[in-house]
Amino acid sequence: MQVKKPLQQVDPVFDQLFAKIPQEIIDTFTEEELKAIQKAFGSRTWTPHPLDLRVSVPIPGLRFYLVLLADPEGRFKQRLQSKKSVYRLWTPSNIMFLIGFFIILLTSGFTTFSFVLSLLPSTSTSFYPTSIPWLYSKSECEHTGRIWRNEKCWDYEHNPMF
Repeated sequence: MQVKKPLQQVDPVFDQLFAKIPQEIIDTFTEEELKAIQKAFGSRTWTPHPLDLRVSVPIPGLRFYLVLLADPEGRFKQRLQSKKSVYRLWTPSNIMFLIGFFIILLTSGFTTFSFVLSLLPSTSTSFYPTSIPWLYSKSECEHTGRIWRNEKCWDYEHNPMF
């Protein structure tokens, strides 16, 4: 039996598929079948998405990756309906992921919000009496609207944010 050489492929998915098929099965394909398979794979077009994030998640003992793709929706309604039955959203693993994601989102949002609030100046209206160390005489002290007592100039409307 003559060994048939596969056609020259340019599609990496096609190459991966043929690498998984035993050689004795590949040998049974006719030239027309190989061309038809290659044409079916060649008709797929994969265009880059505006948002394409691919991240390995380092969890000890487990190997996970996360892919986030986004692009304007261009599929027909019939295809969208058929995909909903194949890729269900509410599976146990999806629910666990979404709960974890929202817990992390809420925690980080609360932390960020608390940090930003701590940077804003407080609007405390509390006043505390304090002595003014650079005013040494009663006349200088009373001239600024403060009170001279115990040989010190006192400001009874001092704001600690001053």
